[in-house]
Formats: sequence, C-alpha cells, structure tokens
Amino acid sequence: MIDLSDKNKKIHFIGIGGVSMSAIAKHLKNSGFTVTGSDISIQNDSFLSDLDVKIYNKHDEENVKNCDAVVYTSAISEDNEEYKKAQEMEIPLIKRSVLLGQIISGYKNSIGVCGSHGKTTATAMISHVLIEANKCPTVFLGGLDKKIDNYIDGKKDFIVAEICEYKKNLLDMPVKSALVLNIDNDHMDCYKDIDQVIETFREYTKDSILVINADDKNSQSLYHASTLTFGINKRAHFMAKKIVFNGLGYSFTAYAYGKKLGRVNLKVMGYHNVYNALATIALTSIYNIEFFYQKKALENFKGVSRRYEFLGEVNDTEYYADYAHHPKEITATMTSFDKENCLSIFQPHTYSRTKLLMQDFLDCLIKIKNLMIVDTYSARESFDEEGSAKRLYENLIKKGKKDLCFICDYESLKLKLDLENDKFDKVLFLGAGDIYDMAKKYLKESKKK
Repeated sequence: MIDLSDKNKKIHFIGIGGVSMSAIAKHLKNSGFTVTGSDISIQNDSFLSDLDVKIYNKHDEENVKNCDAVVYTSAISEDNEEYKKAQEMEIPLIKRSVLLGQIISGYKNSIGVCGSHGKTTATAMISHVLIEANKCPTVFLGGLDKKIDNYIDGKKDFIVAEICEYKKNLLDMPVKSALVLNIDNDHMDCYKDIDQVIETFREYTKDSILVINADDKNSQSLYHASTLTFGINKRAHFMAKKIVFNGLGYSFTAYAYGKKLGRVNLKVMGYHNVYNALATIALTSIYNIEFFYQKKALENFKGVSRRYEFLGEVNDTEYYADYAHHPKEITATMTSFDKENCLSIFQPHTYSRTKLLMQDFLDCLIKIKNLMIVDTYSARESFDEEGSAKRLYENLIKKGKKDLCFICDYESLKLKLDLENDKFDKVLFLGAGDIYDMAKKYLKESKKK
C-alpha cells in the first residue's frame, strides 16, 4: 500500500506507457506526487503527452534507486531488473490493480465496469453521462476517448473505472456499483475453466449494487438481492426495443421497468453498442440520472480509439481499426463490414489465447473474405508454435480457405497493401497489439507519397 496522504513520495511505474498505467500515473502526479516511469516501447505519446514526468525508455535498476514505491502490472515478470532491484532495496512494490483499488476506496460513489467484452466503450459512455449530468467524475479508462482521453481528474463524489479480470485482478478493486457486461472464455491462461471465471466475477460483485446482462447466460448466475438487469431478448428491468440501423449506428427505444423512456440514436457502429448504451442507462439510473442527460450524452458519444475507428482515406480506399482480438469480438465487428468490399487484416494477440481458442478463431475467420493474418503480438508471452499466427494460418488453409495470406512483418504488410489495396473500398485492421501502429504508419507513409 502507498500512503496517499504523503505527497512527498516519489513513485516509479514499470511499464508506464500502457493506457491503464499512465492513467494512474497522471492521477498521482495531479495529486502532488513525484512520478517517474520506464517503458521499452512507448508506442502512443498521447497517453503521456500531458504527463510532466521523467520517462526512461529502458528498464534499468538505476531507475528505482531513489524511489519510495514501485508500481508494476501483472504482465511484469519477477526477473525484471527494476522489480528485482526494488525487492533487493526493500522498496515497497505495489501491483497496479491494488493501487487503483486503494484510489477507488477514497470516493463516495465508485463504479466498476467489467466483463469480457465492451468494457472500454461502456466505461466511456457512463463517464459521458455523468459529465453531462454535472457529476464531475474521476475516470480511469482502458483506452483513449476523443473527449476524455484515458483519465479525468474529477471531484471526490464519483469515480468510474474499467476493471479487468486478468489474473483475478478485479478482486483488488472493490466498488459500490458493478456493471458486468458479459462473461466469456477469455484470459483462459489464468483460469482453470469458465466456471472459475464466473466464480471470480461472483466473488467480485457479491457486495455491490450489481447491473448484469439478462441475455448473457454466464452473467445470470451472479444475480443477488441488489441486482438490476438490462437486455434485448429476455425480460429485464431495462430493455431496448424497436432497434433499427440509422446509417451511423443503431437507434432504439429504451424502457425502464416496462415504462417507455424514449428514443436513443447512437452514432457509433455495432449492434453490441445497443447493449453498452442500455447498460449505461441502467447503471446511471442507480444515481437518479435523468433520461434527458443519458440520451444527450449517448447521442453525442463518438466512440473510443480502436473501436470501429476511421483512420483516414488514401486513393479512395477507407482505412479502419478495431481492437477486436477475441473470436466473439471479431464476429461482432465484421457484422458491419461483411457486406463491404473489404480487406481484413488480423493480428492474433498472445499465443495462449490463440491456442486455447483455436477452433473458435477458425470458425469466425474462415467466414471473412479477403483476409490477411499478421504474425502474433506476443505481449507478455514466449513463443508457442501451437498458438502461433502461422499455425492459425495453416489450419485455415487445411479447412479450405483460399482468400488468405500470412504476413510476417511491417515491410511485408506494406508491400502487400501497396499491391492490392486499390482492389478494395475498405481496409480493416483487427487486433489489440501493434497492428494499430502499423496501420497508422502505413497511412502516414502513403499520404506522403
């Protein structure tokens, strides 16, 4: 634990370049702490552009010698130079999720947004509603929002945080109100089976005011006395009806306890965003936020980066990026592109996820026309041939897929796109790794031409 009342402390972040880590670093900096950080691959300066801290571009034991505490994530191994040096010098080590949980405990109304899919968008939507209703929330977002970036320094009444279940980290961050969007077989390298995932969510939410998706089978078992439900297909406290595509996103009529609230016209793509918006209405209704503010905020919401994000246009070809890296997320994203003359470029994220969900990946990717597979973004993992992008590619070939190619690096991707992108109206980059940086780099270089 860190004494958050002692502003004279110097806090060092291992891996400060991550969206979630930089948000906490910003919070401590704004609170008066001296903050430093290290990251071997800071890929997006916008995470840190307004953070006046010393950042080292490599991990080195010298970086932590004058610090009072060191913050790390579950992705940092115990053989990291800075981690080991902090242990040796008996400098307090605190896990990111534990520190965020400590920060959350200082707020009157704490809201945690969790689930396997959709957390970032739902967190951003809830934040926009609270901002619209003049609640001045503090926000910790796991992505970049066009209006709020990845952090807002608000008042002490409301805090909204995106909560991840990786390695059961959510248990470190108890909240008064918890939203569970869905529960799926993700992060299965950390869990024995889906039942253990469900049990972890149950443990996390048992003492919270709970909002769950009535249409999600795995979430239904979390129901307890202080639970609200939202849904489209099954009867729920909050429901969306008369859902239609409006050209920009989906429109729906919202109902609360059978009473019509009104029409909501979303400007973000994807049918799943109806669920995110409905969940936002249900959650913020706990705090007596009027539908007027909910509707206005949701209709003005422009989305977060890497979620159906339009990157630009070159030679009449439109380029998009989406964070989808799980088979269900890919399937949801492709519903907006499957009727288009589109080239899809997918980068698998971690060997373990690809290996454990190989059949699910094959089932969803084989349906995508004109597909490129880019070599795996390994993140925290060592190479595993059985879960590699090359093995995924080979298995798709064995299943008879023809409109497919394998790309090993950026230069190969660039060459292939230069030769073929004029055949397509749209190019879609899919994945949670550095495929996003490749996409932006390609557009930048293409525009210079």
